[in-house]
Amino acid sequence: MAAPNKKFSWTRLITNAIPNFANDANTSQDINLSPAHADLLFTYQQTLSYPRYLGENAFFITGIVGAESVSLKVWKGLVKNGIILPSPESGKGGGNPVKGEQVTVNTRNITSNFANQHATISVHAQRKVVGLLFFWEEECVRLSLLDSEEEEILAAVREREGVGRGQVEGEGGESGGRDLEVALESVRIRRGLVPSKRAEDTANVGVGRGHELPGYVR
Repeated sequence: MAAPNKKFSWTRLITNAIPNFANDANTSQDINLSPAHADLLFTYQQTLSYPRYLGENAFFITGIVGAESVSLKVWKGLVKNGIILPSPESGKGGGNPVKGEQVTVNTRNITSNFANQHATISVHAQRKVVGLLFFWEEECVRLSLLDSEEEEILAAVREREGVGRGQVEGEGGESGGRDLEVALESVRIRRGLVPSKRAEDTANVGVGRGHELPGYVR
């Protein structure tokens, strides 16, 4: 185990988890989702009843495996080893989310046993699975932050509605109300944008979209 407060090394994790990783000179590019696959995954997730829980076909949709049955097998292995949470509708018991109620991936549970846990797929596919997991963990964090922003705006709306109408209008409340409506709509639009349409770079997605994986501390 790393010393307390020592920054976690992504390369070391994958080198230990997936054999021969250190021999690949193009590791970052290799494991990142392409922009098209990131968009496909995000769109697929929005069709589910619980969009923030990775669906059983996530690894098929993104081209990591070639059949839905294999994707399901990978998904079950990740659930079994506590790396992802199953959706409440799966009937497998959702457990407790990693952070708050929205982060449904815990990449800290990727261990040196990962390759053995998913021995039925190739080393390349294993790398891509890990890249997808880091991508979706970051997506969950992003969506959770947008939830918090939305709640702050809604709280301001409720507070404004609680003030006497005459007093609000006398203090330019009509303009303030429009500002809140615009801010709320902005949050909702940003929540629905696929990664390739966002103003900010998206970690773990293709060339030019941010190869650096987030730092973790053990």
